[in-house]
Amino acid sequence: MNSSQKPNVVILGGGYAGIAIATKLEAALHKTHQILLIERKTHFYHAVAGPRAVTIEGFEEKIMIPYDHMFKFDGKVIHAIATSIRQREITVSLDGDNNNQRNIPFEYLIIATGSSYPRPGKMEADNKFDAVKQIAEQRNAIKNAKRILIVGGGPVGIELAGEIASVYQNKQITLVHSEKSLLNSKYPQKMRDMLADQLKELKVNLVLGERVDLTSISTDGLTPVTLETNNNRVIESDIQFVTIGSKPNTEIIKTLDASLLELNTNLVKVKPTLELDNDNYDRIFAAGDITNIQETKMAYRAGLHAEIIVKNVLAKVNNNRLVDYKSPPELILVTVGKKKGAGLLPMFGGKVVGSFMIKGIKGKSLFIDKYWKSLNAKQEK
Repeated sequence: MNSSQKPNVVILGGGYAGIAIATKLEAALHKTHQILLIERKTHFYHAVAGPRAVTIEGFEEKIMIPYDHMFKFDGKVIHAIATSIRQREITVSLDGDNNNQRNIPFEYLIIATGSSYPRPGKMEADNKFDAVKQIAEQRNAIKNAKRILIVGGGPVGIELAGEIASVYQNKQITLVHSEKSLLNSKYPQKMRDMLADQLKELKVNLVLGERVDLTSISTDGLTPVTLETNNNRVIESDIQFVTIGSKPNTEIIKTLDASLLELNTNLVKVKPTLELDNDNYDRIFAAGDITNIQETKMAYRAGLHAEIIVKNVLAKVNNNRLVDYKSPPELILVTVGKKKGAGLLPMFGGKVVGSFMIKGIKGKSLFIDKYWKSLNAKQEK
């Protein structure tokens, strides 16, 4: 059977979930199905390592991985933007040109469009040239700034503060977080305190239990601004990083069926099997940040979603019974620079670990080699 006769399995979105699903399905189904990954960007952005790129010259080369080599058989990457989804067909706009559209029929569709988040936590640029330019712009701004404001004390905010403070000891870095401790109450107080102490050791000024009005911050955050917290604390900064406000990329779902989205969150309603929660769409799945599963939105969870979806697509192909996704216990690894950090491992009901473990598991490598390997690409030395 040549590829033009094979039914399509389409994966929409080349983030952490999308690349895992695409490569695993190609390995299992390449003889009978054509695997297509639709992704507007030319390079995978390894967001887990994004905060380090704003302090280390050239580090962006390590975290931007081309999609060109990811398929080992006859899978194809189509650089395009999806404009609509129907029950058995997706329409894409090629080269961002609405006059250059293509309808792609599918036997199975997996929607893994991820979420939008301010850089360096995520990257919106379509191509490597623009992304590198934006990262360099932020890096130069940090180099030249005396006062840096970070809004949000979640994992990205903490890691960003740690990366900057461990490289620049002469900067005035302020991190504002609306809760009384870093992170949130899902995590043990011991871990939250550990991270706060490590940032204080690096002379990061923590403003906890207070909020700032984000409307005064420019889109790129590279303009000096004076802000006042809800407790009347005045904070002056040369540049700002906003590390809150993640939004699921689910607008495309409305073209299929708006009732599939939760009204308050815009997350996609899914069954435990990760199929869309409507029997009319029994060959469409959703994965990663866009799902309404009650769990933290982390890269490793996208990988776990991928495993279940791959099993269930294969089960449908072979008329076997589907399996349910069960959200695992909490796992988080938060770095503070290359050498410090704290985390929560799922063993023994949740074990808090410190710098020694975090440095070994994540801090030194940030899992960079793993993702070059998963995209079947080779880093230039």
